[in-house]
Amino acid sequence: MLLRQIQCFCAVCETGSFTKAAQSLYITQSAVSQQMKNLETDLGVSLFKRRGRNLSLSNAGKRFYEETSTILAQIDAAKKSAHQVGEEADELIK
Repeated sequence: MLLRQIQCFCAVCETGSFTKAAQSLYITQSAVSQQMKNLETDLGVSLFKRRGRNLSLSNAGKRFYEETSTILAQIDAAKKSAHQVGEEADELIK
């Protein structure tokens, strides 16, 4: 499981479609589809219920989103914190 797969998954959950997720991530829809296929294969579960053009989360998908959205928020906070500490260290050197 890769971080990029989780980012794509959360984007699909938040936008409600593979196409909109792709637009928000500046990648192609087929790349999002492939990431989701690989993620579901890695996990061994279906994360989505697909009915024609309708897409919804399976029970496993709902649980996975709850966990992964928290993880992505923590990663974003860690990146911001590291950046802030780096800037403060640069200011001390000047």
